[in-house]
Amino acid sequence: MEVHHHPDLHHEKKKIKEYLLEFVMIFLAVTLGFFAETIRESISERHRENDYIVGLVNNVQNDISELKGLISRNDAELKGIDSLLRVSKENLSRTVGQDSFYYYGIQYTFAVHIFQFNDLTLVQLRNAGGYSVIKTGGVADSIALYESKNNSIKIQERFYVDNGVQTWTSFKQVFDGTIANDFFDVYKVTGKIPSNIDVLISKDGEKMSLLRNNYWIFSGTVKAYNSILVEHRQWLQNFVVFLKREYDLR
Repeated sequence: MEVHHHPDLHHEKKKIKEYLLEFVMIFLAVTLGFFAETIRESISERHRENDYIVGLVNNVQNDISELKGLISRNDAELKGIDSLLRVSKENLSRTVGQDSFYYYGIQYTFAVHIFQFNDLTLVQLRNAGGYSVIKTGGVADSIALYESKNNSIKIQERFYVDNGVQTWTSFKQVFDGTIANDFFDVYKVTGKIPSNIDVLISKDGEKMSLLRNNYWIFSGTVKAYNSILVEHRQWLQNFVVFLKREYDLR
């Protein structure tokens, strides 16, 4: 008859060194996992930050290009207003002076030219939690200043637009807009401003004086607005250089 021996189920107790070793191993595994996750998140955030900056640089470069054309159009508008204001009050009472005033008014002040900055990346940054995404020193402050400058331009823009609307309103009270096509058809054929076309709907002296006065004020508003745009364009160029240097962009 076989005799079965039961295994001895009583294990020898672990020594304290073994417990300490297991604790150290577990601690190291958890710590290394934590550091690995932290590094991974840091790399991911750095990539996100870099992507935002690349987008911002592209937006700002578009703004610079937009400003170049806008400043040029406003310079042309200023030249047109200067030519318009050379028509004296006395000449404004004659057809030749009225035709010149009419030409410069419609040709150069029919519309206002305002700056529409590209805020796509700024909107994305706000949705991502604000400038906290930006970790590189000094960059978040510079972006905030960039946004502040854009907002300041919007404030000046309101004066520009309001004066433009007011001036154009007074223009329509004196001059006949319905003959503009015929007037400029003559100009295209002859290459000269017509001097014998009746362009008035009102010969009221007070309205004409108010119109010249509005153009004089509008001229100052355009100069102020354009001066801010020129300064802003230079600042944006320096801003792009700063961002490219900080993030080693080409």
